[in-house]
Parts: sequence; C-alpha cells; structure tokens
Amino acid sequence: MDSMEDIRDVVVIGSGAAGLMYAVHVARNHRVEIYTKDTALESNTRYAQGGIAAVLNIEDSYEKHIQDTLTAGAGLCDIDAVHVLVREAPARIFDLINMGVYFDRTGESDLQFTREGGHSDRRILHVGDMTGQAIETSLLSAISKLQDRIRVYDHVMASELLVKNNTCFGVELVDPDGSIRRVLAKTVFLATGGAGQLFSETTNPDIATGDGYVMSYLAGAKLKNLEFIQFHPTVFHKRDAPRFLISESVRGEGGILFNTRGERFMPEYHKMAELAPRDIVSRAIIAEMKKTRSKTVFLSLEKLDQDFIEQRFPTILATLRRHGIDPVREPIPVAPAAHYMCGGVPTDIDGRTSIQGLYAGGEVACTGVHGANRLASNSLLESVVFAYRAAVNSDRFIRCLTNTWRDDLRNLDHGEPPGTPAATIPDEHRKSIRQKLRMIMWQHCGIIRSDTGLDEGMNFVKTLHSEFVKTGGLMDKSVPVLELRNLLLLAELVLKSARDRQINAGTHYNIDCDTQERGNMSNPD
Repeated sequence: MDSMEDIRDVVVIGSGAAGLMYAVHVARNHRVEIYTKDTALESNTRYAQGGIAAVLNIEDSYEKHIQDTLTAGAGLCDIDAVHVLVREAPARIFDLINMGVYFDRTGESDLQFTREGGHSDRRILHVGDMTGQAIETSLLSAISKLQDRIRVYDHVMASELLVKNNTCFGVELVDPDGSIRRVLAKTVFLATGGAGQLFSETTNPDIATGDGYVMSYLAGAKLKNLEFIQFHPTVFHKRDAPRFLISESVRGEGGILFNTRGERFMPEYHKMAELAPRDIVSRAIIAEMKKTRSKTVFLSLEKLDQDFIEQRFPTILATLRRHGIDPVREPIPVAPAAHYMCGGVPTDIDGRTSIQGLYAGGEVACTGVHGANRLASNSLLESVVFAYRAAVNSDRFIRCLTNTWRDDLRNLDHGEPPGTPAATIPDEHRKSIRQKLRMIMWQHCGIIRSDTGLDEGMNFVKTLHSEFVKTGGLMDKSVPVLELRNLLLLAELVLKSARDRQINAGTHYNIDCDTQERGNMSNPD
C-alpha cells in the first residue's frame, strides 16, 4: 500500500465543467490530481451549444427562474437545491467571466440573452453556439496557471472506488498502457458525465458510458431517478451523416418545426409551441413521425435573418453545410436523441454523496434540481454552482480529518491491483454486444415506453449481460470492456427504475401508467 506521504489531497475523475470548476477552487488550499478517460477537452461540456441560464436581466427575477425549473421538473425537483442553483448563479457567472469566458454582448458591455424551451424570460448567456467549449477552454486555461497545485492526466480511466466502512479512500485507475494502479486520496470528486451511449441515437460522445454511476453503485451508493433520461428533440438526422445537436436556442430565436407534410404542429401539443419543455417537444415529434410515417420532422429557420444566423450559429451552420444542408435556404431534418441523465448519484447541496469523502457534480450527480426533466441551459449552471459548493465543503472536510481517519487508512487492506490483466473478450464480440444493447435500450426504454417493452428490454439485457460474463468480461479490465460492463449494468438499473415508476412525469412516459397533468401530451396546457 502507498505510504502516508503518497496520499493525495484531492482526486478528480472527469474534466467537464464540474470537475474543472471544482479543481480550480479546491486547489486554493489543496493539491489536486485530475484523471480523464480521454483528453481534458473531451467531455459532454464541450458539446453544450446553447448556453448557461442565470438571472442577470433586470426584467427577469429569481422567482421566475425558480418556477420555470420546478415546472419543467414536473414537481419532482428538490426546492432547496433549485433555490441554491438560481440564487448563486450570478456569482458563478462572474467567476467564469473573471476566468476569461467572454459571453456574447449587445454593444461593448451589455450581456446578450436568448430564450430556450421552458423559460419564461430571456436569461440564457451564450458564446455563439459553442458555450460549453468556451467555458471548458477558460477553465483549462485557469488550471494551466495552477500547475504547481493541479496535475491533469489524460487517457486514464477510473475503474473502481476504494471504499471501506462507507468511506472513500481513493480510486483504482487504468493507465494508458493498460496497467492498473490504486491512488489513495483524502477526497474524491466524481465528475464522469452521463451515459448517452446506452442508446443507439444520442448526442453524447463515445466516452459517455455511465462509468461514475456504476462505480458509485458498486461501492454502495444508492442511485436515484435513473428513469428520467432527457431526449433532445432536435438532432440533425440524415442518412450516412453523424448525429449533431441543433441547439434549443435555434427555436428560442424563432425556428419553427414542421412535419414532412409541411404542417406546423407544436401549437397543437402545447401553448408554448416550439418553446415547450423538451419532453413535450420530443413526444410531439415522435407522434408526428408516426403519423406521417417518416424518420424525421423539419426545423425551419425561414423567419430568421441570414446575417443573424451566420453570426449567432456559425458552428451549426458550418456543420450542416458540410453535410449538404444549407439551413438558410432549406429546412433541417431533425429527430430526437438521448441527451442527458436527470438522475444519478444523490448529493446534498454541498455535493456530498452518501459515502464519506466522496463528492459528485455535473451530470453524474443527482442534486435534485432537474426533477423529472431538465430545464434547458440549467446543466452548465448546475455544474459550476454545485462544484463550487463541493469545493468549499471539501476544504472543510479535509481540514477536519483526524488521526482516526489515518489509522483507518493504515489498516485498510486494498489487496494488490491486478497489474495488466490480459484481454479476454474478442473485440468484434464486444462491439456486437454493445451495438445490440444500444438498439435494445432505444427500442424498449426510449421516449415512449410500455410495461411489456420494459420487461422485454430487461430480459434482452440480462441475456447480453450473461453472455458478457460467460466470455470473461468480469476478468477483463481493459477500457473498452470496462465501458461495456458499465453500460450493461447501468441498463438494467435504468430499466428497473423505469418499470418501478408507476406515474408518468417529465421525461418518463409509459403508455401503461397514469399520467400527471404536467406530463400529459393530450392536455396542451
């Protein structure tokens, strides 16, 4: 076991907005090591186009942002967490500005705001259509100035949390050469992102395999609200082209949805039309696709000025043109895709999990602010607000550690890490299982569910899991196989959570269940 001198103060797993924000603030008093499965730039944060919500517009109010969040969450939000999110937002926005995030402005000084689905006012700050990337780049720049206190390690995957007597003492890691080692730490911050790779249609990058959820579950933490998976309504959908998110801001600025018959349909489903919460828009699109026997609907920008489109959405515009669509002159084919996990590892308002010494933030955490459905552009905000609070609380936690904690660590028998275990599952077989799993989850646990579909999905996933175990999957600790392990186990947990939820709300819509008024598509209000 490592000597006491080798114990890290803080280990951060993940390099999205939450992990980086936490690291910057906790590094004021402690040394930090960040481990990220890909490069530091590759995370769900990077792909967040739309913006970050905050009440900074004098015509807006905390009360309206709070109510919008609660409404989108279908009454299942944690009210205290929502108040923290909204009221602490301005301070964290100015933190980001001071770190170099230059949000779009009207003139030389006034911040520019847009509006997105579910918001009653214009409160979304943005950096063109690359807000997440701008925030991540600025946070990494701030970290580069703290090299004496923060070290970043790329291409290192966390495979296991080291937990004894409900206390986290560190993490097991898989290094780039495939070797396995264990790192001891006074505090671990989990910021591993989401699990969009559960589904065949997703906006998430390949690394979003639910690692943090499964590590926490296997370490004894309870998971919460896994059935609430948000499907983004407008994802570029063209044969032989990669899926690409079309920001909600496009609809916020006047984009209109039409079916393949040229009929505008959203006013029939909700009084906010294209600006209804995402669960409503996604189900409406599915209904229209079924009605017209089509694989897409269309998003039209015909009401938007061409110069405005060029200036406001340059990345979206360039990407679409590369794939043969010019949105200035023709509508964009879109369809929903898995986007965001609203549930996860439960935390309090200071980022603490049920395991002592383990904190969590960002998409992997369930702070309670999203409830059954995330309000647009609250995710980046949640990441920075609660990561900051976790950093403050971690500082107190580390300072209060006693000799009893050190004695527990000395007496902890971790066993020897397995070194570099040989791979056992042929690569093609692993890819086949992963592809089948993603199709099963899309078909049986997607936007519209049923009891029969969820039961069949569970049976299929269990069969795949059994096949994985029989071919030696549990003995193989290579990164691709660990990712498959995590996806298979998380799929079972998601299916069980969806089956157990007896009342529809927000993103969970089961045709065999009763429906709360907020989640009922038959009621346009």
